[in-house]
This record gives sequence, structure tokens and C-alpha cells, in this order.
Amino acid sequence: MAKDRNVSSADDARERARQVASKQAKSTSKSGSGWIKATVALLVVAIVAIVAIVMVNSKSKEIAESGPVPASANQYGGIVMDKGGIVKDASSEPSRDFNSLYSASASATPSGESTASPVPLGLPDPEKARKESGPVTLTVFQDFNCIHCAQFEQEYGEEIQKLIDEGKIKLEVRNLTFLDAAHPGEYSARAANAAYSVANQVSTDDYLNWQREMFTHQGNVLKNDEIIDIASKYGADIKEDMDNNTWRPLVSVVTPESSKNGVSGTPTVYADGQQYTSKDFTGWINKIISEKGKA
Repeated sequence: MAKDRNVSSADDARERARQVASKQAKSTSKSGSGWIKATVALLVVAIVAIVAIVMVNSKSKEIAESGPVPASANQYGGIVMDKGGIVKDASSEPSRDFNSLYSASASATPSGESTASPVPLGLPDPEKARKESGPVTLTVFQDFNCIHCAQFEQEYGEEIQKLIDEGKIKLEVRNLTFLDAAHPGEYSARAANAAYSVANQVSTDDYLNWQREMFTHQGNVLKNDEIIDIASKYGADIKEDMDNNTWRPLVSVVTPESSKNGVSGTPTVYADGQQYTSKDFTGWINKIISEKGKA
């Protein structure tokens, strides 16, 4: 039924544009063929614009409110990777539903845990994590359309990748869409959808290299075909998932859930539940790594 309404809306837009064009053509019939041609040309542009707006709005409305969690994500929408690769099938939930965030039981996650934690859902408790051995969990909340996220990636992306390869950290990225509210084209959401598809198919290094290249285009609203082409360079075929918006329902959950749990901007960075607030990322992360398991 949704598709029928979308087609009907597009048809209505075309008919309104045709009627306007017809009326304008009659009113200018005495003004010479040059004016007629100019008017018709302008009206063709208007028709294309009207149809494009209708179709973009219709496409946005097609995003389901509930959908599957990909193999590459946990139930919070985080893509987790370590030196062994991207962690697969880590989610305790097969799907997520946007409506569940605002239901009567929204004070708890689908897994039943309280949201009263001092850190966002799914992050380690700082005190417990400090006492445990193993790699530090670095969690980055980011947005592909965020200039500060692009700067963070440019400054520290290779350093983070090296720490992963050395087994000192495992990285979790949660791709948010705060900036879609102010920018047309839903670029943040489309890029986040692509990220899950890429992570489903490639290694940690290939994913991070894809992510790094995506951030070099920050400031440009990439078309789906352009995102698909970048992914193909790193061994991922994501066309079907982009065409079908496969992971967009989960994308729609991650941002409001993060916002409800204290994440108000990007990049927001935690290591073992401790938030990064200084200007010395290298010193901060190395201190947490050196103190790991010594408390």
C-alpha cells in the first residue's frame, strides 16, 4: 500500500506540473515562439524538481520502523573489531524496533538491562574494566557527515588501527545521524547503512580503510552509487543493501537510543567506559592501556 501511495503522489505531482505547463503555454501563445520555448524549458525543470522531491520524500517514508541486526553489529548498532577481524553475530537481539524506544518499557533495553548506567548502553563499567585483563574497548560515536569526526579520523585513525593490530584495543564504532536533520539527502543514514554492509563482508583493516576514505569526502553528499564504488575498492559489494535500505531500520534506532543515554554530539569517545574530554588522545588512550588489569 505504501508503494501505491508513493506512485500516486508522483503521478499527482506530474499532473499538477502538466496543468501548469499547459496554462502557461496558452497564456504565452501570442508572445512569440522564443518565449514559448523558454517557458517550456523552465517548466520541464520544474516538473523534474517536483517529481524528484516527491520521490525522495516517498523513499524516506519507505524505511521500516523495525528491521534486522546485521551480523557485523551488536544490539546497540555498534560495529566491533579487533586484530582477529570484525566480531560477528554479537547481538543478543535478532532485530530492533524504533517504537520500542518510546514504549512503556523503554526504561530498559531489549535485553532487560537498566538504562540508568553512567555510560551509554553496552559500554564497559569503568571500575570493572580497569581491573580486567585484555584489550581496552574504545567506542567512537561518529557521523559520516561530521567535520569534527573527519578531523578525528584524520588525526588518529592510523594510530587507532595500529593499536588494534597490536592487540591493545578493540574498536567499536556507532554511526549516528544527528546531522541528517539539517542536511538534505539523508547522507549520514545512507553512509551508516553502507557501513554495516561493508563490515559484513571485509576484514578490520579493509573496513577501516573504507571508513577513512569515506571521511575524506566529508562535506560532500555522496550519491549511493559513489558510496558503492568506494566500497568495491575494499572488497565489498553493497549495492543490494543500498538499494533496499537493508540496515536503515537499525540506523534509525541507534541515534535516538544513543541520545537517550547521554550522547549529544559527535565525535563522542569512550575507552573502557571513560569518556575522552582532553586534547591529548594519544596520552589518554595509552594511559588507560597501561593501567589495564593493574587496579
